[in-house]
Amino acid sequence: MRDTFLKIYDYYGKALWGFAMLAGGLTFAIMLVICANALTRKLLNWPLPAALEITQALLVGAIMLPFAFTLLKREHVSTVFLTSRLSVGARRWLHLMWAVLGFLLFAAVTYGTYHYALRSYRMNEQIWGATIQFAVWPAKMAVSLGTLLITLQFLLDAVGFTLIRNFRAEDDQNPELHGNV
Repeated sequence: MRDTFLKIYDYYGKALWGFAMLAGGLTFAIMLVICANALTRKLLNWPLPAALEITQALLVGAIMLPFAFTLLKREHVSTVFLTSRLSVGARRWLHLMWAVLGFLLFAAVTYGTYHYALRSYRMNEQIWGATIQFAVWPAKMAVSLGTLLITLQFLLDAVGFTLIRNFRAEDDQNPELHGNV
């Protein structure tokens, strides 16, 4: 069971890496839209139609999609001042508690954002850009997808801390060496 779980955890980590790379691509696309808009505005006196709306929609994906990968890699801001003084068992239970609470919180957020995005899709919600109508629901679905990914990551962490005694123990060895805070 442990080996199966670790394979699933590893596979999900690779999927999250793909979503993080997609977010990087979206960031690059934002840069291209902004540059194209600036160039066409200055050189041709003609702004790129819907550049603002496209940038806003891409920004949602660029922000939301890599959250779960950041949690997986433990690259988020964390405080270790108190937890580094706890025993290994106490840290394990604390991590389990936070994983369960994170799962419950983000499951509720995912549920709410999914229904909000689905309603937007069903009513074909649009916003008017400078010259064209622009669909809103894809950006709302990206929020829901991002929260779903982090929900699943919290769930996998909770299962891992429950099933495996030394799950992610290497993260607690010396947090100052690999902390990006």
